[in-house]
Amino acid sequence: MLLLIITISYIQVGNEGLATSSHRARVFEKGAVAIMTSALFCDECGAALAAQATSCAVCRHYFGAASPAPPAQAIGTSLPPIMAAPAGALRPGRLFAQRYRILDKVGEGGFGVTYRAEDLDQHRRFVAIKQINLSLLSPQQMIEATDTFNREVEYLSRLKHDDIPRIYDHFTDPHHWYVVMDYIAGETLEDKLKKARRGRFSTQKVLDIGIALCDVLAYLHAQSPPIVFRDVKPANIMLTKTGRIYLIDFGIARHYAPGRTRDTAPLGSPGYAAPEQYGKAQTTAQTDIYGLGATLQTLLTGKDPLEIAIRGKKQRRTINKRIPKKLQPLLQQMLERDASQRPQSMEEVKEHLLRFSHKPRIQKARRALVPMREATVDALLFTMLTVVCLIYTSILSPLLIALTFALAYLIAMILRLRKAAYDNT
Repeated sequence: MLLLIITISYIQVGNEGLATSSHRARVFEKGAVAIMTSALFCDECGAALAAQATSCAVCRHYFGAASPAPPAQAIGTSLPPIMAAPAGALRPGRLFAQRYRILDKVGEGGFGVTYRAEDLDQHRRFVAIKQINLSLLSPQQMIEATDTFNREVEYLSRLKHDDIPRIYDHFTDPHHWYVVMDYIAGETLEDKLKKARRGRFSTQKVLDIGIALCDVLAYLHAQSPPIVFRDVKPANIMLTKTGRIYLIDFGIARHYAPGRTRDTAPLGSPGYAAPEQYGKAQTTAQTDIYGLGATLQTLLTGKDPLEIAIRGKKQRRTINKRIPKKLQPLLQQMLERDASQRPQSMEEVKEHLLRFSHKPRIQKARRALVPMREATVDALLFTMLTVVCLIYTSILSPLLIALTFALAYLIAMILRLRKAAYDNT
């Protein structure tokens, strides 16, 4: 079992007296305060090094002397706040970090587990706590988890967008890393798709999702330097009951570096990853356009891109018939293998999607008139019944009939509108 070792002291190396600067960090145990220092890290894999170490415990890189003597052999950096003792399993009802009451486990995958909790310092606001268990990871997985953790914390700490979860806190203990962020009450598009009628979404629903994704991805691309998400797929998009989408999992997002010919590592999800993500070129905004195109294709057809690719030509034609003809040229352009042939920006893609969704929006406006027509029919029926009753009682007045109709229409309209609002949620 491999553990990352965090040095909590001053380190002096050789005659030069190299020392790491210490700083205080808050600790979430009763009355406990820990002193944190900047630690030395392996220049091969990034793992923390113990004092007087001659080799890295993770990647076995050998330094040849007690602690890497030259500064170039190690990187000094600040670590997140540490906890005095390992937290272990986060069970429902447990008070974690003297602030978060664990409610239940809501997800598991990648390198860790996600829990739903309530923040006692913020009026019991729901939060999600992502826990990464380092002790269960292989050396290579530990390196990948380190990169994933650092990227997610880096991006979510400074990005401010309604469709991106906010991060509130992050800290570690000797065996785990933790990130506290917004809790999203919804399901991923991948899970929603499994429950959808006919196994796919309606065209209008896909257009609405696509337009919302264009907005949040355009926001990322507008950062300085631009942020390329690199993993747009149904599993990384949350949909709430109110129809709002959230982009989640920034573990492989990266900054675009002008002049670089390719990325440092090929990352992405098969089928949704653009060809340039396999080390052929550097990822750009067009990479996310490819992922968005593959995602929209999946939502419209109910089929994964790889599943479509392995089908015969005839079967592919049958599947593609599920995509409206007006959308096919756009999706084909978004899924071009040559990045230069794809749309140049998310704004361009959004413009096309808005154009396609114009007619359905008119139809929605027409459907909004339905409650009025139904309420009128209800009011007429009620008035006729009232008139019949008045005839039997010999109290028949035009003014009374008019008032009866107005009151019946008002009540029927309120009931119809409430029903329509309920049906649209």
